[in-house]
Amino acid sequence: MLDKVRVGFVGCGGIAGSHLTGLARMEDVELVAFCDISAEAAERRAAEYGGRAFTDPRAMLDAVQIDALFICLPPFAHGEAEIAAIEHRVPFLVEKPLGLDLDLMREIARRVEEADLLAGAGYMTRYRRSVQRARRILQQDPLIIGYGGWIGRPPDGSIPIHRWWVVKEKSGGQFHEQVTHTVDLVRYLAGEVEEVFAYGARGFNRSARAALPEYDIEDGVVVNMKLAEGAVVTLYAACAAKAGGGGVNLHLFAHEHSILFSGWEYTGRFLVAGEPEIIEIPGEKDIFTLEDRAFLNAVKTSDRALIRSTYADGVRTAAVTLAANQSLATGQPVRVAI
Repeated sequence: MLDKVRVGFVGCGGIAGSHLTGLARMEDVELVAFCDISAEAAERRAAEYGGRAFTDPRAMLDAVQIDALFICLPPFAHGEAEIAAIEHRVPFLVEKPLGLDLDLMREIARRVEEADLLAGAGYMTRYRRSVQRARRILQQDPLIIGYGGWIGRPPDGSIPIHRWWVVKEKSGGQFHEQVTHTVDLVRYLAGEVEEVFAYGARGFNRSARAALPEYDIEDGVVVNMKLAEGAVVTLYAACAAKAGGGGVNLHLFAHEHSILFSGWEYTGRFLVAGEPEIIEIPGEKDIFTLEDRAFLNAVKTSDRALIRSTYADGVRTAAVTLAANQSLATGQPVRVAI
């Protein structure tokens, strides 16, 4: 078993920082390499955490011994880093969503399987105690209906992510890039999605269009989902609510149980028929650290059961959100291609 895990990063932006904060405190982790198309970004991370800076993932993997790779890229930038990791036989964790090209994601998943390589997807919410309790409940008392989503304020260009996030061909839109977490939870807790039907709203987000002329994503989206086990779920997204008050939530209703998640941290409230007590499980604030610890322990021990979302599972979540985009474009229901 590895005593110390040598960790590299492809992508050195904000989401990489969410992982690095916890990784830097782990005594069995050595941060050895950082890669970004911006040499300045890679060099800044290397100066802060140690290691070498690169602008090409293959060059990095050729030059540095890496035991575990974190791939933290925008949706449009995936492919080269994952394939390089497979060719170098380096276990990797890819931040959500895994890309925009479903065929490419399936090809990567196939190559991961052929190489018998450990590869995870960054759906950190699966590691929350509240979610694990909900999963146990819904395995015994199946979901009937649910609703939830993510209501946010308009992007204003104040952070670098806004420059690509507001362009549909780069981000896939809010539902694909952000509400993917909620879609993934529906799959994880209640089973596969068979069909989606989506509606979109445009033309309302005046402040975003004024600040970001390239803005072309939907202002709001509603997606109706039919699950394989018979349940129905409605999820929504909006990035145009200047006054706030929406946030993140997911409400799930079974015959004997109601499960109410609120906030980015997914604090869970659990109601049981005939029982007056409401059980509340607060959401963890250090969820990236919990996810990363599980991934690194899997790398160290080769125990893949520690990974709660494999790369292949992340592809199935992307298939749902990309089907929603297809429905938005066609105005028709779309079967999810698993």
